[in-house]
Amino acid sequence: MGVVFYLVFVAVGLVAAFALTKVLKGIKLI
Repeated sequence: MGVVFYLVFVAVGLVAAFALTKVLKGIKLI
């Protein structure tokens, strides 16, 4: 149970980091 929660947490973190990077790149392009 704890391992699954950890994997989900890591996945969400990676997605959030990717989205944040895309947003920052978008701001730089503007």
